Amino acid sequence: MVIQKENLLIISPTLPNPKMSAGDYRVYTLVKELKKYFNLFFIPLNHKNLNKQDIKNFSQITCIIKPINSIKIFQNFLKEKNISICIFEKYFNMPFEIYKFMSSVKIPIIDTHEIGFLKSQALSKIQKTDNLKLFKAKELLFYKNAKILIAITGKEKTILQQYFPDKKIVIIPTCTKISKTERPFSKRKDICYFGFYGHQPNIDAVNYFTKNIFNKINIPNIKFYILGYGSNKIKNIPNNIIRIDNITNISKELSKYKVFICPLRYGAGLKKKILDAMASHTPIVSTSFGVEGIKNIDTKYFDINSNDFINKIIELYTDKNLWQKESKYNFNIVKKYYSLTAFKTYIKDFVKIIKKQKF
Repeated sequence: MVIQKENLLIISPTLPNPKMSAGDYRVYTLVKELKKYFNLFFIPLNHKNLNKQDIKNFSQITCIIKPINSIKIFQNFLKEKNISICIFEKYFNMPFEIYKFMSSVKIPIIDTHEIGFLKSQALSKIQKTDNLKLFKAKELLFYKNAKILIAITGKEKTILQQYFPDKKIVIIPTCTKISKTERPFSKRKDICYFGFYGHQPNIDAVNYFTKNIFNKINIPNIKFYILGYGSNKIKNIPNNIIRIDNITNISKELSKYKVFICPLRYGAGLKKKILDAMASHTPIVSTSFGVEGIKNIDTKYFDINSNDFINKIIELYTDKNLWQKESKYNFNIVKKYYSLTAFKTYIKDFVKIIKKQKF
């Protein structure tokens, strides 16, 4: 007997490009997996200047709908397509006003990606930040309108549960591809950082590290590679710092380096860049903002301004046994909890929860 799929709508700030950012990658993998269980409709709020090839490729996965600005038209669309479930992807530049549309949906779900006010609170400790209370209040109001919240880590689920003790909150971590090849210690050199540089925390992290930390690392001829889309935005760098903007294979690229450094000074949520490093067998030196929320990771975090941050880089760079130990352990963690195989299990459990909400 063929079971007819229900219809589900996903509203996202933009059409996801999985090579662009962690948020886009998360939405893209979520859509691909949910397609197994639902007929999908997808509204990218920023519909202008979309690449025609991206539209064509994504249209093979889901039905792309142009933004609907009127609540009345939105309600008619839901009725016409028989849609009772809608996932709102809250990341990047999702406008706050979209919450007004949520009451029209029987089962509104918010994929939080990260708790934004936690990032703002962390940022306020290193620079003056206005309207923290207003930002937090608006974000919580947004969450209040959802029937189900998707948290990215256990830590963020706990925090959300404090504000919404009666709301259903599920965990769906971001996942990453697992590398099939392992490049040994002896065939690696230099250190690297990977990220999307349209995202301010990444720019801040790299600028701070290059200006204040890198020149203190006493390793002859070491180079620092700034990897990822938009890395050319980083200006005024010396010759021993290299930018690579276009990365076609993340795992293959990261496997060239001995150490992945993550000098984030603020942030929230689960960092796919750390998962990518773990998946490529590359040990990590990070602040707390880089490794937060990752289960059982064998990496202590350090204050970016401490000698421990620098000493740990040198230790991993020169100690083959320690390097191999952390490389193997962290790879097994990411394979168990954050692989595409693990992601499928999270989605399967999530679908069961949605089905229960309908009764």
